[in-house]
Amino acid sequence: MNLGGGLSRSQTSEADPPSFLTWDTAPLTDDVDVVGPIELQIDVACTAPDTAFIVILQDVDATGQPTHITAGYLRASLREIDDSASRRGAPVLDCRSFAAVPIGEIVRYRIPLVPNARRFKAGHKIRLYLTTDDQGDDKPALLMFRHASIGTSSLNTVYSSSQLLLPVLPEIAASH
Repeated sequence: MNLGGGLSRSQTSEADPPSFLTWDTAPLTDDVDVVGPIELQIDVACTAPDTAFIVILQDVDATGQPTHITAGYLRASLREIDDSASRRGAPVLDCRSFAAVPIGEIVRYRIPLVPNARRFKAGHKIRLYLTTDDQGDDKPALLMFRHASIGTSSLNTVYSSSQLLLPVLPEIAASH
């Protein structure tokens, strides 16, 4: 849920849905190397004509402490993809054509995250953190950068058909 500026409430109530979602892998059994472009393909139905998606990829150690790895951002109304310049895992956003979000309809959004190279150690978890507004001090912000609020309130339903595309390197057998 994103309160935006539309409800004139400074904080949520206990009855409100969460303002962010997280997904964690199980603890990794082996080291996992991720190298290259990263994409979140997310299927969402919204109750407002615009919203934003802020995505943070985190490395969670065995004690539960997250480390921010990379992030992505998409304003839903600027979701048009330049198909000729895009490839799977690396969408290129046009960001020039405004199209209101169709209220109540499921839309697939392709959100690019900044390409990265990271070894996730065995025993760690990979976490995806998703929110629509990172203005609060309780929200993570890479490099202390925060996004301007869209200003509209919305309830966004994320569907299980969504997927995170990670460029995982194949395990390389050690030669002796």
